[in-house]
Amino acid sequence: MKKIAILNAMLLLIIVGCKQEPANPVVGAWDMIYAKHVANDTVTAVFPGDYQGSQVKMWCNNYWMFVGDFTQDTITEKGFGGGSYTLEGLVYKETIKYHSSDDYVGQTIRMRIVVENDTLIQVWPADEMGEIDKSNYSSEKYVRVK
Repeated sequence: MKKIAILNAMLLLIIVGCKQEPANPVVGAWDMIYAKHVANDTVTAVFPGDYQGSQVKMWCNNYWMFVGDFTQDTITEKGFGGGSYTLEGLVYKETIKYHSSDDYVGQTIRMRIVVENDTLIQVWPADEMGEIDKSNYSSEKYVRVK
């Protein structure tokens, strides 16, 4: 009986000791396939539709970046940005170090982020619990680049 208890304790230690940290679900490259912006309960812009183009966003361990360009009517704008991030459950915070619009540099934006299989959806702004004001928000949907 004593040997069985020792064997069980050793097995438990091995299982706990070998437990790996879960993989970070956002790490990788993602292609934006849809975006929507809502202000005061009114959809102000949708991609694709109101504007055309493409954007890729990439994450590694603690850093993110995006690059893309979009055309609305006859005006094409190139965009880029990057910085650091944290992810705790659904609550994602990115701190912007570089951006094509200087107004964003230095800001930290809190988002709700959900990854299911090869689809990632980020919605902002979010509160501390990841909740969204459904009357005023922006959302982007990405698929993993393979």
